[in-house]
Amino acid sequence: MPDKQYAGYKKSTLFWLKNHNLEVWDEIEIIKDNSVIRGVILPRSELADPRFISLKLPTGYNIGLNPEEVQSVRKINHIRGEYRIPKPDIIQRPNLPFIPILGCGGTIASRLDYQTGGTIPALTPEELFSSFPEIADLARIETQLLFDIFSENVNFTHYEKILRAIEATIKNKEPQGIVLTHGTDTMAYTAAALSFAITNSPVPIVITGSQRSSDRPSSDAFFNLYHSVLYATSPQAKKEVVVIMHEESSDTSTAIHKGTRLRKMHSSRRDTFKTIGGNPIGRIVDSKIQYFDDDNKYAEQIESNEDKEFIISKKFEKRIGLIYHYPGIQPGLIEHFIETGYKGLVFAGTGLGHVSTELVPMIKKAIENEIIVVMTTQCLHGFTGLSVYESGRQLQAIGVIPVNILPETAYIKLSSLLGNYKKTNKIKELMKTDLKGEFLYREKFREFT
Repeated sequence: MPDKQYAGYKKSTLFWLKNHNLEVWDEIEIIKDNSVIRGVILPRSELADPRFISLKLPTGYNIGLNPEEVQSVRKINHIRGEYRIPKPDIIQRPNLPFIPILGCGGTIASRLDYQTGGTIPALTPEELFSSFPEIADLARIETQLLFDIFSENVNFTHYEKILRAIEATIKNKEPQGIVLTHGTDTMAYTAAALSFAITNSPVPIVITGSQRSSDRPSSDAFFNLYHSVLYATSPQAKKEVVVIMHEESSDTSTAIHKGTRLRKMHSSRRDTFKTIGGNPIGRIVDSKIQYFDDDNKYAEQIESNEDKEFIISKKFEKRIGLIYHYPGIQPGLIEHFIETGYKGLVFAGTGLGHVSTELVPMIKKAIENEIIVVMTTQCLHGFTGLSVYESGRQLQAIGVIPVNILPETAYIKLSSLLGNYKKTNKIKELMKTDLKGEFLYREKFREFT
């Protein structure tokens, strides 16, 4: 029998299962210490103690048993262990807006895996839709799985695939909006990549995800997805790339973040995403969109892109690096980038954008080798100021470009510019231009009180 029928079992437990003609998902009855135990054999974590088998009892609890302590065993039945969500009959209403959901994996499309003990990407967008049939009251939904991975594995090749799918969807299917489901770990990078690549989108493009898998009672998947579809169907929606996720830890509202100014701030909280350098674009509460206009220059009146040319720039330069400065950093790190033919480097400097003076000669060498070097700050608030201290002025003198942009956003922006422009002076000029609302403006003092 194939190994998957003994998933996670090895050594003595694997021998015991084979000797008794048993496999994973068999329902068995065991006599141990003159007591009868009934349960289903579960897949075992590959890292678990190999001396035990895992049983799911009728009560729903799991236990571990050492086969050496079993007096007798009897197979009762075999249960299909295939994980599937029942698919209800969804009636697509022709009078509702058409919203495609493009699936890119992540926790929103994942479930618990018994064998590893963690979550694995498993649910297709179709299954996700079937899990939340309420969205059928908002729109006609069509799902397409682009790839099924966790977001730490997403790279520039995936960005290009997403952009091709968005372009084809808009040109061939005329949706009112597009929703993209994505893992949260690198969601900000993808949001920035789509923001810089897409110009004059005729429809809103919404990225959403969840911090907790869809099969957990505390999952935020439904709330985020429902509000994302709601926003994508609204005439109030901005025709640009936004991220919609929980605004608070409870299910009260979601925040609408600009795709170039957000960051994941917490590893597990549902309200992990925050807009940096100001307010989010707005929020959705009680199924109503509320835009902020107190300090947010991007809460302007909704403008139509219908008369503007829709452009997608799908190329990214992959040979760029993002370097966080730290005490003791060695110049040889930069030399590696020079020797391997990198085209751009983004530094996240300390304070106003500082790096060790030991790095300056090697940074100068990088610039002389036609590598574009950009300086940002590690600080979430404030600005990059290379004119304040002598060390900063020295960096400017050798050609380092200071920008008030989040490091990860600057990294993606530089990659996009290098992928789509040839002239170095043009790239430098655009790097210093606020193209998609990515610049962080100095906050008022009240934000820190």
